[in-house]
Amino acid sequence: MHRVWAEIDTASVRHNLRAIRARAPGAKVMAVLKANAYGHGAVEMARLLVGQGIDHLGVGDSGEALELRDAGITAPILIVGGIIPGEMPRVVENGIEVNLHTVQMASELNAEAQRQGRTVRVHLKIDTGMGRLGMQPFEAVPFLHSLRSLRNLELVGLCTHFSSPYEENPAFTQRQIEYFNLAVEVADRLGYGGLSLHASSSLAIWNHPLAHFNLVRTGIALWGLLPGGEEGWEQALKPVLALKSRILFLKDVPEGTPIGYNRTYYTPAPMRIATLPVGYNDGYRTSLSNRAQVSLRGRRCPVVGRVSMDYTTIDVGHVPDAAVGDEVTLFGDGISLYEVATWAEAIPYEVLCGLGRRVAREYI
Repeated sequence: MHRVWAEIDTASVRHNLRAIRARAPGAKVMAVLKANAYGHGAVEMARLLVGQGIDHLGVGDSGEALELRDAGITAPILIVGGIIPGEMPRVVENGIEVNLHTVQMASELNAEAQRQGRTVRVHLKIDTGMGRLGMQPFEAVPFLHSLRSLRNLELVGLCTHFSSPYEENPAFTQRQIEYFNLAVEVADRLGYGGLSLHASSSLAIWNHPLAHFNLVRTGIALWGLLPGGEEGWEQALKPVLALKSRILFLKDVPEGTPIGYNRTYYTPAPMRIATLPVGYNDGYRTSLSNRAQVSLRGRRCPVVGRVSMDYTTIDVGHVPDAAVGDEVTLFGDGISLYEVATWAEAIPYEVLCGLGRRVAREYI
């Protein structure tokens, strides 16, 4: 029996993958498992998705890639972020694909691959408007010429990243697509054929079909979510994760009782307070204090007082049969993650990625 746990519906993951494939017919799918698969458990989700015939896995850094390799995952893995020289030996040794961002990075990676007598599969990232990682489009032309001299690198992909595919005005994203198409054309003219071309994130899969190319990247949509709760997606996707705890302690208190640190809440009348063994160390944020609601026996109960490291207090006076040990849902089962993110002044990504080490994962 757990004090706090994430209940993960594997059938919903499979459903969401089918929906993504249906939305981008003809394109392969890369499942992005950054940040412990957005809190869902990277190794477990990788195994599930490989069993569903996923084409590619994406991770944020070398540590995440090596975790999957160490767990026996043999599927193609791309580090969608950057790597530094000290990470290169194990990346090369384990056959992990790398996104290239600079000429220096390519040269250092080639030298390490040469030292090991291996060839590294690489993707070239084009910065079309995100302004973070990747080469400017004009830099890609001389780089593609010089790449031929780096004999231990094999260019297998070309990619970019959209900064704002959720905007109502699609002009900026369309411009990014145009810039990326120019880079694709240059690569093709230089004889780089058969490349994996990928630009679409989860939202772009639905909103920008011209950006599907032959490979789409999906992270948050696999877990049944999108930024802003896009209208229409709710019918296509199913939420995967519910965060739950249980009542640890019940107490009847008189009117005027202060609850929690800094006395941010005083009971306005005699009240029954339940203490839950979940707090900000588990990812249930302090910003939810005196704002959020949870579900107990099918009824909503307000969070009262400040959420602390280990505990959260709720008002259960209107649930007369509440008892120690009762299961409480913090989100899922009627408490939307979008609601929780709004109460926390965050985005759903942050809430999921913030789930702590003490949160047990149960796969159903």
